[in-house]
Amino acid sequence: MKKKLVATLGLASAIAIGSASIVIAAPPAGATGHGEAVSAVAKAAAFAAGQTHGAAVSAIAKEHGALVSAAAKAQGAEKSAAGKARGAEAAANGAANSADAAEPGQLKAAATRASGD
Repeated sequence: MKKKLVATLGLASAIAIGSASIVIAAPPAGATGHGEAVSAVAKAAAFAAGQTHGAAVSAIAKEHGALVSAAAKAQGAEKSAAGKARGAEAAANGAANSADAAEPGQLKAAATRASGD
């Protein structure tokens, strides 16, 4: 991704340097068609700068999106693990409460069996 950005910036720099050399090598003032040539060079440089800017913004947005996605996945995994832990704790508490509730009935049944009634 950085190589692509560097290549794009290099292309923009080359176009800018090329544009400057065209302007410097232009015919002296008063030559016809000079304004059109300068305008074409300016448009080409603006287009290249726009492409470079767009590529840089796209690269930054893509990297930011990946970071946000990774953070969301980590947060989701953390919440999932916490939910599973709470569920396991609730199940253990439910089993303990169930055993506590059944104990008096079990004791009464055992006493009845022991007395033979």
